[in-house]
Amino acid sequence: MKNSTDLLKDDIKGLFFKYVSAAVAGMVMNSLYILADTIFIGRWIGPRGLAALNIAIPVFNLLFATALLFGVGGATAISVSLGKKDYDKVNIIFTLSMTFIIGFGLIYTILGSVFLEEISYILGAESTNIELVKDYLRVVFMFGFSFLLVYGMTPLVRNDKAPRLAMMATILGGLTNMIFDWLFIVIFGWGMKGAAIATVFSAFTSIIILLSHFVSGFASLKFTKIKFDFSILKRIIKNGIPSFIIEASSGIVIVSFNLVILSLIGEIGVASYGIIANLSLICVYIFTGLSQGLQPLISINYGAGLYSRVKKIRTMGMLSAFIFGFAFFIVGNLFPEQLISLFTEGSEELITIATRGIRIYFVAFVIMGVNIVIGTYFQSIELSNFSTMITLSRGVVMLLLSLFILSYIFNMNGVWLSVPVAEFTTLLFGVILLKKESYNLK
Repeated sequence: MKNSTDLLKDDIKGLFFKYVSAAVAGMVMNSLYILADTIFIGRWIGPRGLAALNIAIPVFNLLFATALLFGVGGATAISVSLGKKDYDKVNIIFTLSMTFIIGFGLIYTILGSVFLEEISYILGAESTNIELVKDYLRVVFMFGFSFLLVYGMTPLVRNDKAPRLAMMATILGGLTNMIFDWLFIVIFGWGMKGAAIATVFSAFTSIIILLSHFVSGFASLKFTKIKFDFSILKRIIKNGIPSFIIEASSGIVIVSFNLVILSLIGEIGVASYGIIANLSLICVYIFTGLSQGLQPLISINYGAGLYSRVKKIRTMGMLSAFIFGFAFFIVGNLFPEQLISLFTEGSEELITIATRGIRIYFVAFVIMGVNIVIGTYFQSIELSNFSTMITLSRGVVMLLLSLFILSYIFNMNGVWLSVPVAEFTTLLFGVILLKKESYNLK
């Protein structure tokens, strides 16, 4: 049996809703992997646990970044090849992508387990919270390969015309995480270690569901014997670099924010940023889900030369991102205290700092989603140099420049303001690149 969906002929609005709704729902539950940890840790371990978790999060960024490098990179190459009817390369690309996902997963597991303490200190751990950080990361590194498999296989399964299965994998994984967070942290009292174990359980739940696709009658992608082909690996990596930068830069940014905030107001500030970063995670993952839902549709239609369909999909994506972003901004400014209360209660200083931060930081969401869609659009048509420029601008260059300059001038207000400034600057850059590329779609 094969999936009867035709990405080249079916109604664009129907395909858009099918792929985007499934991807967004899946990514929302993905955000719960860490969000659930944050809520349970904030309420049952306290601000010191929140700070320790925020210090550990960049490790997830590295794991996810590597998975997306080969997962999204391979999926994009597969869809473009299908659009061009270059069928001989499809399973070679799939096999090579999965080989490197598994290989890097094992490498990270070994390195993280051996150098656990050194990595914890590099990320910003201090004597007051080093044990909490190590309790969490010890488990994460031990099963690091599982996170690469989840995030690497998800875009591959989605591009194999199974967006709803990919959604179910992440939804059930997220629900598993919440259930075991409650059991391990609240009931068993395992603290940071319990939060990490719950997250690992959720990853294995998702893996089992994703693997079921490849033994079903609906799977087109199959493992095949191949000789190493550097040109195909180069193509995969080139396509995946923007996704890698998005995730890896998030880790760099979190470390940078933590260090700047520690120098300004100390650990209470890091706990406040941890709350805002996790609220932001939900919004960013919705934008990411939107863009990931667009990617298979854009890639295969671009490969087939159906440029009018590509432009319609891109426009729908940018408009949807703006609507989502404006809604996030309104919610953040109307209900900051209620959002903060999900994570902590009783610390007036923490609530005051985080409330001020949310009101400023959430301005960025009005534009952030549009920037993410623009970057994903370029990535989807294998114009990875433009996508990389967008990603580097909003995720590293403009953001870190804004952070260091504005925090020096405006202290904590400058920290929160740095994200909106970076996003609005990147939008101007993105519009210029879109105009430069537009002649290709005529």
